[in-house]
Order: sequence, then C-alpha cells, then structure tokens
Amino acid sequence: MDERCGCGGPARGAFPGLGCLECGAPCCPTCAIHLESATYCRRCASLLLETTTIRAASPFDLC
Repeated sequence: MDERCGCGGPARGAFPGLGCLECGAPCCPTCAIHLESATYCRRCASLLLETTTIRAASPFDLC
C-alpha cells in the first residue's frame, strides 16, 4: 500500500508509520508537525494551536 501525505508525497520512507496522533492521517517527514513528543498533521496541529498558519520546523537542541 502506497500511502500519501496531504502534500501528495509518499508518507513512507525513513519513518515508516509516521502519522497524526489525532486523526491518524499519514504524514511525510517534511510535513509532520512535532509538538512535545507527538506528531500531528498540519490540520490537527493548527486546530490544537488555534492558528491558521503552521509550518514544520527542524528540531533544535538547547545547549
């Protein structure tokens, strides 16, 4: 089964099974929104954060 992310790209790859905690939609590593230790699709993340604009950001480390 070739699952597709909302962006149209393949959701499988480096992170098999990556998907939204809320709705279960498959997410590609580029579109997945990581909040705390959970992964969300853009739609669910925007609903949780009560905003219309949301972008995935690269992870960072605090020194």
